[in-house]
Formats: sequence, C-alpha cells, structure tokens
Amino acid sequence: MTIEQIIERQMRAFDDRDIDSMMSVFSDDIRIIDFSNNKILIDGIEECRKMYINLFEKSPNLRAEILKTITFDNKVIVQEYIYGRNGSIEKTEQVIIFEINKKQIRKINIIR
Repeated sequence: MTIEQIIERQMRAFDDRDIDSMMSVFSDDIRIIDFSNNKILIDGIEECRKMYINLFEKSPNLRAEILKTITFDNKVIVQEYIYGRNGSIEKTEQVIIFEINKKQIRKINIIR
C-alpha cells in the first residue's frame, strides 16, 4: 500500500465514522501534535481511539473536504475543510501533516 493509499483509507474511514478501519492505519505509538506549540494532544492508539469515538458521537454531520494534497518523502500534507465538528455549522480550515512509517501513520501534526 502506498502512503497515498494509506491516507485515502484514513480519510474514507473518517467520513464513514468507521473507527476500526481508521485505527488499522495508525501505529500503536501514534502521536497527534498541535503544530503551533508542539504540544502532544494524543499519545498512543488507545487515546486516539477514545478521541475519535468521542468526536464521532458529538459530531453527527462530521465530514472533511480535501482542498489540496502534497506527498513528500514519507509525509502527506493535506489542506482541508472540516464540517460539523462537535455539532458546529461552521467549516474550519486546517492542514494535517501525516508521517507514515512501516505502512502506518505514526505522527500527525495539526495546523489550525
């Protein structure tokens, strides 16, 4: 599986709210980091699972619209709009930097 296919699978699972498919592309030591201050938001697969379960429960209309994707080495950079986060009717723009190692997403940097 290419890194582009890994990210496509993750994005499709996100829009489908398929927690098991989503977790299958993350490494056990997944870290999600706020790019602006380098703060670790999520540390490990169990924290990641809990966060997404909670997000999906609070966001019945959650979906992502990809604006642009750049692949560089083992990273995929995605500029996107997120709709319906935590019940909001506003769209938010963000950039996600996925780092892939051994065919799994190991690190995610979020720029909001």
